This record gives sequence, structure tokens and C-alpha cells, in this order.
Amino acid sequence: MPTLNWIGKDKVINHHLDVPFHTLDKQYTVGDSDSGNKIINGDNLVALKALLPEYEGKIKCIYIDPPYNTGNEGWIYNDNVNAPQIKRWLGQVVGKEGEDLSRHDKWLCMMYPRLQLLHKLLADDGAIFISIDDNEQANLKLLCDEIFGEGNFIDQFIWYVNDGHTDNQDEITNVHEYILCYSKNINNIHANHVVDPSTSSDSKILNSFAENSITKNGPKNPPSIVTLKKGFPCEIDSLEKNKHSNFDELIKEATSIGYITR
Repeated sequence: MPTLNWIGKDKVINHHLDVPFHTLDKQYTVGDSDSGNKIINGDNLVALKALLPEYEGKIKCIYIDPPYNTGNEGWIYNDNVNAPQIKRWLGQVVGKEGEDLSRHDKWLCMMYPRLQLLHKLLADDGAIFISIDDNEQANLKLLCDEIFGEGNFIDQFIWYVNDGHTDNQDEITNVHEYILCYSKNINNIHANHVVDPSTSSDSKILNSFAENSITKNGPKNPPSIVTLKKGFPCEIDSLEKNKHSNFDELIKEATSIGYITR
């Protein structure tokens, strides 16, 4: 199996073992004190290690949203691996060579021990979901293959974050991010039915009405088929009038600037 190497890996590969255990000191209680829920304020590496004595091998579902390593410092959370906390931690763990790491090296050094602890917390029939985008998706996949096992990879889900519409035709728009899913042991995972939105009768996408209540193609709004001849501008013999209130004005404007001819 291919493995990923980067500057500083030898310093962090066993770092999760060196993180000292801390106790979780309760400060506030809200609602049912016996619910078992916890909100932990502190460094997530220390917090994960503090959870091990009680929760090692017991957590069935984990979702994390790590820094995407975009370099964005103006977001509500600092998404830059040059943030002071990360630089200080790298200096302590990786040493002086941490000053010369690329941003990808820094991100990998930060993620590796945290994923090691998350693997320990995961139950044998558990799964972990990790949000990421193209900045580190390829690196994260190899990292998780190494820690969770390539055979325990379940799927990479696509999360559409925008519709890609843009007035700039020269611009390539990135419309989605990813959620990687791994199991602790693939043989113990029994996934429920997953709906394919483009083919399944269970999909709401195939309903006669969209979620915004606009009627899609059907008896009340039949599709209009137009055959275009070769060449530009295009020529059409006939055009069925659309129900849009501004249809006539739109056609007149498009014709006047040479987009279509009738």
C-alpha cells in the first residue's frame, strides 16, 4: 500500500503516545446532568487524549471538520497552518526544522496524532466522517488509509457547496467539497440503504414538484424541443412560447443583439 511521507513525520508518528493525560474538570452543567454529553474547551489533541480512559473503543460515530488549510486568516476560525498556536506546537514537537516546513507538511504534522487518537476512540463497529476540500483531500485520503487501513475505507461523499453559476465564462468554478468515511473494521459495518438521487424512485429529486414548489416538466409545463441548425448565430423555424411573463422581451432582446435569428 502506498504511504505518504513528509518532513516532520518521524517526529509526530508516535507523538500521540507522548501527549500527557489530563483530567476533565467540570465547570458548568446545563440541562440533564446525567445525559453524558460534554462540551470541552481546550486544545483538541489534549482533549482527545483525556477522553481515552473512559471512551477508548466505545464511540460509534465521529465527525470532524478540521482546518482545510486554505490559508484564510479572516474566517471565524483561523484556517491557516501558520496560526500562532500551530507554529508553537510544531516548534515543540518537530523542532527547528518545523520552521522550514511547507504548509502541507505542517498540516500533516498537525493531523497525524489527532487521527491516531480518533482511531483509538472509535468502536469496532464505528465510523468516522471527515470534511475536507481540494486543498488537502488527496493527502487526507492517504493519511487515513495508513491510520484506519485502506480496506476500511467506506466512501468519499460529495457535498455540493454552490451551484457553480457564474457570469464569467472564463472561470472554472469549484462546486463541491468532500466527506471521507472510514470504519474501524469494515466487516462490522452494516450501512443502511443509500439513495441514488438520479435513478431511485425513493429520491425526492424525481418528485413532480421541486422543493421550491416550482412545477417541473409535466402536463402543466411540457418540455419545449428546439432543433438548432449548424452555424452561428443559431436559427430556429418555430419557438413555443414559454409561460415566463418576460418571454417576449427576452426573445426580442436576444434577437436584437444577434444571439438568435428567426
